[in-house]
Amino acid sequence: MTLPNSTPFNANFFPQHVLLLTVGENMMPMGYWTVLSKEPFRFLICMQVGNYTLQLLRQYQEAAIHFMPWSERERVVRAGYISGRDHNKAQMLGFTLLPAANLQHTRLVAGAEAVYETVLLRELTELASREFVPFVLDVVAAHGKKRPQQKSPILYLSHKDFATLGETWRYS
Repeated sequence: MTLPNSTPFNANFFPQHVLLLTVGENMMPMGYWTVLSKEPFRFLICMQVGNYTLQLLRQYQEAAIHFMPWSERERVVRAGYISGRDHNKAQMLGFTLLPAANLQHTRLVAGAEAVYETVLLRELTELASREFVPFVLDVVAAHGKKRPQQKSPILYLSHKDFATLGETWRYS
């Protein structure tokens, strides 16, 4: 099979809605995700190779997807700069972890606008790259009742720049 010529990466597809992913008691912000299917309800996420959360997802076979409000942007972004191998991120950042309804190992973060409990359906090894590994997750529980018009999403613009509707912020 002949591969097409590759075009260098650019960030013209930003902004992206940032989610906070928990696996076990570890957490990380993530921008590379999408809804893959409505029925069955599934997400596709892409996790960076070498990430500690990647090891945990393979071990526990479950994760929780949180959409946090704009007011939590600093703690959400900061979670991406702390190693879960060496630190308890929830404790360091002051997040309260709650038991999940349908997950055995993974905890939920209090204060999310919406949470989706998921179990790993499949790791798409044939689509993995040197940078990212894609996973298909089945939703087994959903929490949160705010309508989209009532939410204040954390949008990733690029590098350390973030926005919500009508406001921008730079992580330092």
